[in-house]
Amino acid sequence: MTLDYKGLIDSHVRRSLNDSFGGAVGTMIFASASNSARVPIHDPSRDDYLRLVDAVCADQRVLDMWGAMGAADKRRQWRELG
Repeated sequence: MTLDYKGLIDSHVRRSLNDSFGGAVGTMIFASASNSARVPIHDPSRDDYLRLVDAVCADQRVLDMWGAMGAADKRRQWRELG
């Protein structure tokens, strides 16, 4: 069975960003991370998903809001999903 990585991204990563930062800033962080990690919008692979998770959790805005431990914990949780 293949995981739906786009679904994981939408339901976990994007939702967490939007919950913490609001829609506009959450979308900016997501776009910045997906561009820097070179993650395709449609049909991301497991490697794409993991690169995106790492890029989101390394974003300075995320570190400022969640702290290093919070970002590391979220990174671990998201990586365990994929």
